[in-house]
Amino acid sequence: MGAKRRKLEEELFEKISTSFIERLARRGVKPLTITFSAFAAALVSSVFYYLAAGSELYYFSAAILLAVSGFLDAIDGAVARRLGMTSRLGAFLDSVFDKLGEAAIYVAITVSGAVSVFWGSLALVSSLMVSYVRHRAEPFRISLKGVGFMERAERVILIIIASILTPFIRPALEVAMILISIFAFLTVIWRILYIVQVLKR
Repeated sequence: MGAKRRKLEEELFEKISTSFIERLARRGVKPLTITFSAFAAALVSSVFYYLAAGSELYYFSAAILLAVSGFLDAIDGAVARRLGMTSRLGAFLDSVFDKLGEAAIYVAITVSGAVSVFWGSLALVSSLMVSYVRHRAEPFRISLKGVGFMERAERVILIIIASILTPFIRPALEVAMILISIFAFLTVIWRILYIVQVLKR
């Protein structure tokens, strides 16, 4: 079920982004440029999340930049494949800056006081653990595609929606962090059990 859902999501995203990816490839935009741009957008978004403590209107700017960051992060690999520029260095930097950008968003939201320290911290840790478990499974050639839910795409979408709702519904971001914490943690457990079963076989 999870694999099927993930495949449908990827097919939908491919239809939406194909023309944009082709334009970037034709112009020779390097994948690392896209990776760094995604990270920069995430950092600026985190600044707006922090400033939103003084003015809730900043949540809209933060949400837009987070959406831009998420989109760019999703297409840098596709552009690299289109240009034949895939590399281990690119994959490494993409993964590292992806996690740094996500951490900056969670820290900014928590420090701004929009959510409790407990839920903000738990959401950050559980989110990073989802990726870490996948990373540790890779040397064993175990694919976790579709195993679990609340991966990066779902987390980004949930935070964007909550950010847009927060000026009207104050606890929206807190609820989003609670949902991320719970479902990301369940995903970590699910993946650990899955890996254990595969390794035992």
